[in-house]
Amino acid sequence: MFKPEDFNLPLEKELQVRIIEKEIDDCQDIDVLKNHLKQCSKSLMNYQHLLGKACEYNLEAFMTDWLSTMGIEIDPKTNG
Repeated sequence: MFKPEDFNLPLEKELQVRIIEKEIDDCQDIDVLKNHLKQCSKSLMNYQHLLGKACEYNLEAFMTDWLSTMGIEIDPKTNG
């Protein structure tokens, strides 16, 4: 599904990562770091969930199209 180059960040994103890393290195307040880590973890979980849902919906649409081309009717109320 993914190509090797998909795992390489574009230069703009690499710059953002470096800026964030510098801010983290310069931060001396443990409570601020804890709060940002919690926010980051929550964002990561939300993105993972949304990506999973997007894949689920994409697969469902693909299978519906494929079954339709095969002449197989499904009942949408029962999810096939």
